[in-house]
Amino acid sequence: MIHLDPDFKTLSKKQRDVALGCLYGLTQHGNENRPSGLTQIHLIHAIGTALLGIEHDIKEARVDQIDLTSLEHEFEGVAERIRHRLFQLYTLAELILDPLPEQATETLKHVAEALGVEDEFIEIAREYSQGAYGIAASDLARKGYMGNPDLVKKGGRLMHVHKTLTDPFEVDDEDPELLNQWLALEHCPKGSLGRKIWEYYQGRGFVFTGQKGSVNPSIAQHDWIHLLCDYNTTIEGELEVFSFIGSAIPDIKGFSFLVAIVSLFETGRLESWGGGVLNADKGHLDLPGMPERLADAIRRGRSCNKDVMYGIDYFEYKNMQIDDVRRILNIVGKDEELDSPGVWHPNGITAYQREHGNKKYQPPLPG
Repeated sequence: MIHLDPDFKTLSKKQRDVALGCLYGLTQHGNENRPSGLTQIHLIHAIGTALLGIEHDIKEARVDQIDLTSLEHEFEGVAERIRHRLFQLYTLAELILDPLPEQATETLKHVAEALGVEDEFIEIAREYSQGAYGIAASDLARKGYMGNPDLVKKGGRLMHVHKTLTDPFEVDDEDPELLNQWLALEHCPKGSLGRKIWEYYQGRGFVFTGQKGSVNPSIAQHDWIHLLCDYNTTIEGELEVFSFIGSAIPDIKGFSFLVAIVSLFETGRLESWGGGVLNADKGHLDLPGMPERLADAIRRGRSCNKDVMYGIDYFEYKNMQIDDVRRILNIVGKDEELDSPGVWHPNGITAYQREHGNKKYQPPLPG
């Protein structure tokens, strides 16, 4: 199904055609005989249909001076936010290449110049292309959304953490007041956000934050989004949920979530993330339908009206029905043509989670 990103609705058909044509031009750096090159082509096609409102034929193209001149001309005077959001799609399309040629990062610089934007993630792409993965990981943590200490402190307060967070993935395992707030969700009304996330934790064997053995509060915060967006808890579901989060955050640095998640679960350039909760497992974007699911998650995130990470207190919505919360946050539905198993789908839970969770609160077994 063809969709149009809310940010791009003000663009003309010609502007969107030029933007997508240059995106296809990036495929000169890939190789369709390699999995990552073929995945790049499918991702660009998915971006065209899910975000730019264009079903474009996959064709030979080059990013040369003529294309970049057209890009510069067509986007002169367009709002900086729109130009920057568009540029991040170019960056995403290059970051999934494995290996990532240095020439690709040079092309990104030229595209940024044509669009008149400055973006720190070009440097991270360059470090990836040079194999400097440790430096890139450090820069991603420092320059990304979660690298702002004031924002992390604000997030800690909204997550009801009773200490000052200095690290976004700092564990809070001795916070009985916070733990009791999570445990009390059992008594929220049937079908409410609070009751459903309590069942979600029970069924998967997850440990509520605030006690020993629990995940850090930031990872717990993202669990609410799994439920609201109906993204499952397999690796493919994590690709979707973090793509949604990174796109919903108004701050342009929210893009760091997309960089992290493709670096974990597509290229494996990032060994771990989330305080060690998420570890590298390559090649998941290569699976059939995953480029389309990622692009759709970006589309849904762009429609959301709230910073879903450090800009919301989900406990305020605990007694509301999930569909009502979705309406308030403008979380639109998935593209119905995609095969994206949800939280309560038989394939929406891992074997490990089935083994360690309470079967009463699990999705039915497949078949």
